[in-house]
Amino acid sequence: MNSRKKLSDGAHQADDERPLDLNAALNVVEAAERRARRELRGNGAWVYLLWALTWLSGFGTLHGSRNGWIPLEPETALTLFGLLVAAGVAVTIVIFGRQGRGIRGHSRFTGGFYALAWILGFIVMGALSGTIGMAVDDFWLRGMLINGIAILIVGLLYITGGTTFNDVVQVVMGVWFLVVDIASIIAGPEHFLTVFFIFGSGGFFVGAVVQALRQRRRPTHA
Repeated sequence: MNSRKKLSDGAHQADDERPLDLNAALNVVEAAERRARRELRGNGAWVYLLWALTWLSGFGTLHGSRNGWIPLEPETALTLFGLLVAAGVAVTIVIFGRQGRGIRGHSRFTGGFYALAWILGFIVMGALSGTIGMAVDDFWLRGMLINGIAILIVGLLYITGGTTFNDVVQVVMGVWFLVVDIASIIAGPEHFLTVFFIFGSGGFFVGAVVQALRQRRRPTHA
């Protein structure tokens, strides 16, 4: 009986003295991070859809005011557009803020500074918008220049985010937005809203569908 007890105590002692399996611990951490990233990408489809509807409604309101099929003054339409964008930003922050809790370490560092780049980029855009507003009298030319700057920032940051997080869809969308931006500038103050209204929101709709299909095909295991 005593010999059995000694053997049992020895086994427990051996287990206690066994070194931690660092590879297994690392695999657990990586699996949790992969799971969090998979959930973030799944939410990416909803975020693209959100911005598709935001651009469709916002630029559609401005387009309708510009062409007379919505009975709103341009300033009122611009205010509505700003409110829609602000709401879209708030919802996006909530979505990615909740899901980003599962990411730690270097990935969290990278994601945090990527988010900071968005914030700083649009702070700079706001400062430039104020200068453009004082220098340009024509309402629609002013709108084209300000939106041109905004979409330039969006396109470049989408490409940066896609290359940083290895997301091909995001890279392609960034390139698409830069092409749309060029087309809107070529179209001029009279037609730039049409370009953003159709091809800008359309790009987000396509991105939402592609991202949803990617998520559906991705294996569910970590």
